[in-house]
Amino acid sequence: MTSIKDYAASYCLTKGVTAGYARQYRILCNRLDWHMETLTTDQIDTYLTQALDKLRPVTVHRHRRMIQTLVREWQRAGQVNMCTRPIRRVQYHLPPVRAWSREEMGRLLAVAAQMTGGTRQCPYKVLLPTWIRVAFSTGLRRSDLLSIEHGQIRANKIAVCQSKTGHVHVATLSPAALASIAALPKRGPKIFGGLVSGVQIVRAIRRLVKQAGLCGSGKWLRRSSATYAEMQ
Repeated sequence: MTSIKDYAASYCLTKGVTAGYARQYRILCNRLDWHMETLTTDQIDTYLTQALDKLRPVTVHRHRRMIQTLVREWQRAGQVNMCTRPIRRVQYHLPPVRAWSREEMGRLLAVAAQMTGGTRQCPYKVLLPTWIRVAFSTGLRRSDLLSIEHGQIRANKIAVCQSKTGHVHVATLSPAALASIAALPKRGPKIFGGLVSGVQIVRAIRRLVKQAGLCGSGKWLRRSSATYAEMQ
């Protein structure tokens, strides 16, 4: 018999998910004394109903999505369990999205252009404005930004297969973003991946946000891009 905890660990390892995402699965599956072969929809529904008495609806909704992902992967692999009908839904309300305004984005760019320090390959005053412009133009996650290559740009378009979803994302790069990319030193095929690591860019953006007198993190670039696109 395969426990859901063991299967979740195997799923995270196979898919190469982030450490934070794998930790969420461990926390969830520590609550569940289930086996994949005998798992039923009634068991899942009972857990979700009981969890709503202790946890926020948005958290229970996330648990539902994670359990559903494991069940689908199990069935996609040709394995059989007793989940023969849809899992109950969980009503929830997301809090208002917090993002940077256009004025705050301008402040970030101004401060980024004056940033000291950098990596061995590129100073931050060149790297960070480019990162901000490309992130805002494309709305890509950090891992996808680090993976994009010069060869993926066609005129002002870029197509990237997103690592988290596997979906192809096509975006239009602004003229400022294209000019910034052209000014970057080239270290291999990747635009950013050859210049900075994921840890380095997180620390640099954290420092930049603090110097600009703003709140938030690098994830807010993706939110700000989506918010502006929705407004337009």
